[in-house]
This record gives sequence, structure tokens and C-alpha cells, in this order.
Amino acid sequence: MKKINLILASVLALAPLAGCTDASAKVSDAKTALFTVGKTNVTKGSVYTLMNSSAGATTAVNDANKKIASAEIEVTDEMKATAESTLNSYKSLYGDTFTSYLEQQNMTEDEYVNDYLIPSQQAEQLTSKYIEENFDEVCTSYQVVKATILEFTSQDDANAALSELKDGSKTAAEAASGHNSSSTGTSTVYTLESTDVNSMVRTIISSASPSDGWQMVPEDTGTSYAVVKVDDNTPSNFKDEATTALAAISNVSSAATTYFFKKYNFVIYDITVYDGVKADHPDNLVQDMN
Repeated sequence: MKKINLILASVLALAPLAGCTDASAKVSDAKTALFTVGKTNVTKGSVYTLMNSSAGATTAVNDANKKIASAEIEVTDEMKATAESTLNSYKSLYGDTFTSYLEQQNMTEDEYVNDYLIPSQQAEQLTSKYIEENFDEVCTSYQVVKATILEFTSQDDANAALSELKDGSKTAAEAASGHNSSSTGTSTVYTLESTDVNSMVRTIISSASPSDGWQMVPEDTGTSYAVVKVDDNTPSNFKDEATTALAAISNVSSAATTYFFKKYNFVIYDITVYDGVKADHPDNLVQDMN
């Protein structure tokens, strides 16, 4: 199977030589028999056609992503250590089953580490690198802010906590626990996509500044109240935390994919692969984007 995938990948890599977007890549020795069943020869061309239709799009995207990640993300000693740890975990957990899997794939342990485990770590860091290279723009788009939010079910509790916070007699955690709130009082990074913030609170923290201090906000449910304070609205001051929060947003991940595939001018010429990528990996089909 690994050899067949390599055949498919190599043909896909040569597909741009076709020169037009509705071309079909071909195997030069398509009539070469790979094996025979009864009187029927299964040729390299028939296997390629089957593999291209079923896995061509995924293979093209994965191979391109691997190349991009390799070019963008440096392999560190920490990555190598993590990959070795993962390999040892698999060996311990799955034993002979894992060994058999590697044998079936015609793959050594070193190849598994270097061709799969390390590249997967590199690929995981592409979104963070995209954010780093476009930090101000992404932070502005997603209204990144660090704030403390305490939630109360009683307006009296909210007002009491607000009074203590304004005069400095209680910390956020103390004000929350002292007035029937389960909020931790921890300063947290919030974005436009934060699902644990209702629209009224989001409006306040998006427009307020640290100098505004503590405010009480009736939440839009009508049955709860929030006491909030913007701790920092300059994301560069908490860049690592902001990056982590942004990287968890699916739209940011999608934008990162498009960003890097545009950067490396990813173009598909084989029509079968093109249709597959268009259907299943639209963020990668950058040749159709302005």
C-alpha cells in the first residue's frame, strides 16, 4: 500500500506538466501489470485511476501541507523527543499490532517518526505561525481582549460584589465566592468567537479599557448579571495567550491554510484531484481565489 501511495503521489506531483486545469494525469507505463487475478491483469494504470479517484485529493493536500510545514516550521529537539515518546507509547500500548502495522506499510520506526510524527507536529504549528505573521490584523478582526468576568444570578449579589471590587476590599475570587458565584475570578483571554460570553458582556469588554475599572452588566438572558473588568486590551502584552486562543478558532485555522497554500502557489491541474479538493478541502483550493 505504501508503494502504491508513492506511485500516486509521484504522478500527482508531475500533474502540473499537463498545463491546463481540465487535464488528467496519466501513468507513463499504465499497462504494466502489478498482479494477476485468474486471467485478469491488474495494471498500474487501473490501480492509479482507482487510487486517484478515492484518495487523490487527500494525498495532494496532505503532501502539499507536509511540504509547506517542512519549509515553514523548523524541527526542534523538543519535537524529536515528543515523536520518540509517542512512538514508544504506541509500541507499549499496541505491541505486536503496531509492529505488524509498520511491516504492512513497509516502514521502519525511524521512517514513522521522521515521515509522520514529526511532520504532524510541524503542521500543527502552521496556524500559530500564521497568527504570528498577521498578529495585529487577526487580533483586530477577532477583538482579542483579556478580562475578568464574574457571573451572578442575583442583582443584589452582583452589586455587593461590585462594591467590594471598586473599594479594593476583596479580590475577584473573594468577591465571587462571597456572593454565590461559581466564577473563579481568573483573568481570561476572550475573542469574538468566545462561546462563554453573551452579546451584552462581549459588547462591553470589546469597547472598554482597563481604566474603566469594574462594571456591572445585566446579561441578555434577563436572569443573570455580570461584573466585568477589562484587564488588558493590548494583545501584544499577552501574545502567547492570545495566540493560543486564536489558534483554537476554526475560521483562523482555515485562514491559515489558505494563507500558506497561496504563499506557495498551490495549483491543481488534474481534474479528478481538482474536483475532490473542491468538494472536501475548499480552503486549500487557492487557485480559484482572488
